[in-house]
Amino acid sequence: MKIREEELTYLKWRTGVWCFGAFVWFITPTLITLLSFYVYVIIEGNTLTAPIAFTSLSLFTLLRSPLDQLSDMTAYVIQSKVSVDRIGDFLEEEETSKYEQLGQEKGPNSPYIGFENASFSWNESSADDFKLRNLNIDFKAGKLNVVIGPTGAGKTSLLLALLGEMNLTSGKVFLPGIIPKDELIVDPETGLTESVAYCSQSAWLLNDSIRNNITFSAPFNQDRYDKVIEACGLTRDLQILSAGDSTEIGEKGITLSGGQKQRVSLARALYSNSRHILLDDCLSAVDSHTALWIYENCISGPLMQGRTCILVSHNVALTVQKADWIIVMDNGKVKTQGVPEELLDSGELGDDELVKTSVLNSRNQSTTNLKSLEDKNSNLKAKAATIENKLKALAEQENPEDAPVKSDGKLVEEEFKSEGVVGLNVYKGYAKVFGGWPTWTAVLFAFSASQGAYIIQSWWLRNWSLSSEKSQVMNVLSLVGISNVYDGTQVSGSPLIRTFIGAYHHISQAFTTLETYKEEHSTMYYILIYGAIGISYSILASFRVYVTFFAGITASNRIFRQVLDKVMNAKLRFFDKTPQGRIMNRFSKDIEAVDQDLTPCSEGVFICLVQCVSILGLIIFITPGFVIFAFIIAYLYYLVGIFYITLSRELKRFESITKSPIHQHFSESLVGVATIRAYGIEKRFMKQNLKAIDENNKPFFYLWVANRWLAFRIDAVGSLVMFFAGIFVLLSVGRIDAGLAGLSLSYAIAFSESALWIVRLYAGVEMNMNSVERLQEYLEIEGEPAREIPETEPPSTWPERGEIQVNDVSLRYAPELPRVIKNVTFHVEPNNKIGIVGRTGAGKSTIITAFFRFLDPESGSIVIDGVDITKIGLRNLRQAITIIPQDPTLFTGTIRSNLDPFDQYDDNQIFEALKRVNLITANEPNLGEINENQNKFLNLSSTVTEGGNNLSQGQRQLMCLARSLLKSPKVILLDEATASIDYKSDATIQKTIRDEFSSSTILTIAHRLRSIIDYDKILVMDAGKVVEYEDPYVLIANKNSLFYSMCDNSGELDALTKLAKESYVAKKNTKSLS
Repeated sequence: MKIREEELTYLKWRTGVWCFGAFVWFITPTLITLLSFYVYVIIEGNTLTAPIAFTSLSLFTLLRSPLDQLSDMTAYVIQSKVSVDRIGDFLEEEETSKYEQLGQEKGPNSPYIGFENASFSWNESSADDFKLRNLNIDFKAGKLNVVIGPTGAGKTSLLLALLGEMNLTSGKVFLPGIIPKDELIVDPETGLTESVAYCSQSAWLLNDSIRNNITFSAPFNQDRYDKVIEACGLTRDLQILSAGDSTEIGEKGITLSGGQKQRVSLARALYSNSRHILLDDCLSAVDSHTALWIYENCISGPLMQGRTCILVSHNVALTVQKADWIIVMDNGKVKTQGVPEELLDSGELGDDELVKTSVLNSRNQSTTNLKSLEDKNSNLKAKAATIENKLKALAEQENPEDAPVKSDGKLVEEEFKSEGVVGLNVYKGYAKVFGGWPTWTAVLFAFSASQGAYIIQSWWLRNWSLSSEKSQVMNVLSLVGISNVYDGTQVSGSPLIRTFIGAYHHISQAFTTLETYKEEHSTMYYILIYGAIGISYSILASFRVYVTFFAGITASNRIFRQVLDKVMNAKLRFFDKTPQGRIMNRFSKDIEAVDQDLTPCSEGVFICLVQCVSILGLIIFITPGFVIFAFIIAYLYYLVGIFYITLSRELKRFESITKSPIHQHFSESLVGVATIRAYGIEKRFMKQNLKAIDENNKPFFYLWVANRWLAFRIDAVGSLVMFFAGIFVLLSVGRIDAGLAGLSLSYAIAFSESALWIVRLYAGVEMNMNSVERLQEYLEIEGEPAREIPETEPPSTWPERGEIQVNDVSLRYAPELPRVIKNVTFHVEPNNKIGIVGRTGAGKSTIITAFFRFLDPESGSIVIDGVDITKIGLRNLRQAITIIPQDPTLFTGTIRSNLDPFDQYDDNQIFEALKRVNLITANEPNLGEINENQNKFLNLSSTVTEGGNNLSQGQRQLMCLARSLLKSPKVILLDEATASIDYKSDATIQKTIRDEFSSSTILTIAHRLRSIIDYDKILVMDAGKVVEYEDPYVLIANKNSLFYSMCDNSGELDALTKLAKESYVAKKNTKSLS
């Protein structure tokens, strides 16, 4: 809201300037008139006669419209220049140097894929940004290359540098396949092309079906597709989904688990015909069983044969088994590289016995015959089959209502478009937020008073003309007519109007006698009264602008707050089904229309309406016979106007809904720009964006075509008004004086202009009320439960013990969907640590969301320290417990603002939290060493960019953990909180969690079984059910348990059994002592 308040401040300043400009414009003709006459009479000593006065006033009035148009056009030009300058600044930004970097000539010893004395930076102008230095790497083509290293070492940056996404400051980088995808030549033997496929650490997915995300515009081959699905372990996941691979996954894959998203992204890379595959930590989000399956069948499987694979991973024990080349990174440099045996002998792979065994087994296996390899794969498949059989047995116990519901898989609904006239309830809703009776009273007074002053000014001119000796009707008509015509919003270019103005002299000749009146007052008297009326009109008109514009800003802000509150409190399902671009469209284009366009259009409609009514009344008063034709002309205006208004309203609705896909596609492309460029499909995405823009421009173009259609027909009907007014003036010769005749004719001309603008501006109101209508649709969003319930508010110290009881809880994402959590029951003792495990998609993260009531239980209850969480307000609940999510969320700002957004802690406390999560270590490099990357966490004012993109995934997770350490909650939920952290740092952090949160209750979702093997209990889930819940050692000692199978498949069975037993014994001893 702070940003919105700043925007409103500038908008109010702009409105103030607009009001001042309006006052200047309204008063300028009067001031120029008074000043000119003052100089002519007082200073030069001339006599001001009526002919001179009238002629002067006519010329001054003629200047009003051009000056008005000049000021408006100047404002538009300035606004256009601002936009053009912003676009120019963007176009002048530094272009990506990817193609220049990757297109360098190779030397005789240059690597086919790799780096040659290369150094990179993200921002050359910043000394604090992370840098890669002196890289010399020759990746083995057609082989498996593994990149390892601690968190923040530069592994992800290494892949992005290889893709050309970092700035090359020195040296050379080599990567084939930098030409566009459609220009690549397919190898007839392998079916591969010299191109690149990239799987990012945070999986980037399109808001599309699973199949389209995997094929990614490549030709569909059923046999290859099926093999890819199996190799990536997606077969069972697709069976569970109601529409299989036709299921829409939502924006950023929101409907999939972290592991499922990563495997879909991996499947996309594997399905492509790219010869070179870059995989960034794609095994971290999956369980140990799935990781082993993917490594054996995907990364080192038959579909990867003959392809270069560069894999970044923390799972050294698993990935080094079949690695041909290993690169160890540390602080932006290559610490060492070589074949696994060499690095093992040198100790660079660490002292983990599992790693040593893995390397030795792998090398021994290379010297055996093929039969041994087949035996190993058969054993792997047998273990996998064992787990699958157990899971199938559980699935057979499913309730029929939980079976997948057949559907078309469509998640995102088409954007709703209203039909017909904007509803009266929309106008009522806007009128309500516009203001109460004081505001509306002020508005009505301002409109009535300003129009009254306008008419009085014209009437005064009539009296003046009648009092002037030898005054000619021609002068009166010219003065009054032109004054009224140009005082409208805009003057039509119709030749009919120009012809009618030119006919004034001929009409005036109908008055055979030029009437002469005795001048009762001096000319200066009439001039001063005319000036006073003009000043009054200017003040009242400016007040009218001020009241309506500021009331409009207030109304817009109220609508914004209401809609923002609804969206911020919407249920999670709303964001699953609504693309971000659609929401952005409502909060950008629609809010802008209500902010800046609706009020001017509404004011214009009221002005023109008052003018039309007063003009008709005046003409009918002067020439009563005109009333008959007034109804006919009004009906013609109605026919033309209703057709235009209906057309323009629908075109505006089409324009509004076709703008959302532009926002959606642009934001989606911006997030995945590295992946798009890696695949070489920039042209495809540019075409999609241009197509969306063309679709949006169609209704916009026809809107202006309709506007021209309207202008022609309104001018034609307007000529009838002038014609019949002239006829009735001629028929009234002898019954009305020259002044009244002039008034009638001049107002007839003004009526045509006012009627035109009534239609135009009312159409503008309808179009802008369409934005109000679209915003009001969001007021109907189903919201979350109440944030505060005073009657059931728990004590401020709640929860004190951290005891949790989950009783027969079942959850659905939507009433029409099957249950995703099914009769889950478990009990957590105070201060216990519970590990939650299971294959990806088992429902682990979903049960966590229930603790925050993102999903309310369909049945059952969750009780914390005796309080049913569904009975208390969301604010009390969410302030009491803490979550560290799988995808960490950081905001633009500094390290301090992200760790302590409410300024509750001092620097020492924050630094201590950073040390506990290993973001600051005791052996930091000397700040004076320019060849070393400096630890930005040593400076709490260091910048954090949007989403924390200038930090590694692991560092972002650790930041969230440090934030939780500062809060010291009683109940903490960790959802794969250390999945992107190296194993050594993970072990340190797990110790920190046990020490710092020893008096807290912890529920941890983990795929790394080592991190939870010493917890109090393990909760094994599958298909939304609790399969096992017991002490880790009890489960691992039971060879028939699923947990045992998971430990066995991880390759760490012996080590895990040992750790579980030690913990089990220690806990028993502690209990016996107590």
